[in-house]
Amino acid sequence: MEAVRDDEQSPPKAERTGLLQGRLSEVSGRLTVACLFTAAGGYMDAFSYLAHGHVFANSQTGNFVFFAVFASGGQWAQAGRHLPPIVAFALGVAIAKLLDVHSSQHPFRAALHCQAFELAILCVLVLVGARMPNASVVPIISFVAALQNTSFDKIGPLSFNSAMTTGNLREATSGLVLWIVGRETAENRRKAISLGLVCCSFLVGAFFGAGYTRFHMEHVLVPCVAIVAAGFLLTWRLRRKATVGMLPNMPRMQKSVDQLFPRSRPGSGAR
Repeated sequence: MEAVRDDEQSPPKAERTGLLQGRLSEVSGRLTVACLFTAAGGYMDAFSYLAHGHVFANSQTGNFVFFAVFASGGQWAQAGRHLPPIVAFALGVAIAKLLDVHSSQHPFRAALHCQAFELAILCVLVLVGARMPNASVVPIISFVAALQNTSFDKIGPLSFNSAMTTGNLREATSGLVLWIVGRETAENRRKAISLGLVCCSFLVGAFFGAGYTRFHMEHVLVPCVAIVAAGFLLTWRLRRKATVGMLPNMPRMQKSVDQLFPRSRPGSGAR
């Protein structure tokens, strides 16, 4: 067989560096968006709990617990208040998944659609939410939060949850421990720092959501709208970079990817 030259086996160094920098830039952008929407998730949970009858909009674990506690004491009216957010959240997850299935070839399309809808609904609640009953406000927030949470749930290879933080805390802690003991250092350092920032964002969002709910009830959702709007704009920028910016270099980049990660030829496996 004719020997393959080294420069044909791997793409130029500058090209590999460009691909790596582009990937790192996308992951950094995703982390920023993740922190923004997680802060919004904490804000909305604090708001719904304090302003709408101690019912959670995002944390369905809490709603399940409250339902069980009240139902066990025969307080069915109190227990029933925690069911609509659970149903609305499940419906939001189902719709977000259907949108994701139909737009899998278009980066961030489903996320942008879900975030735009969430932003529009929150703007409506800013205007008329004070005149709406608790029984309708919290399920609406649960629904749009589920759309957003389901459609944007990864920071590069890491999964995260913007609606609740138990899983984020578990993964951040496991990554920190493995980083300290020296196992897969780079990967676990990235996991510990990224998901640690996501957990802190949820805490900060809940803190300011609670404070703003207590002292500025009339316009309580305005800061949350601003956070979601910022996340939406950054997601749109990520999609623009992923589509428009990569199109002119797509053939060359695909060749580079094929050279970096060569596919096995049919029939070339071990015999």
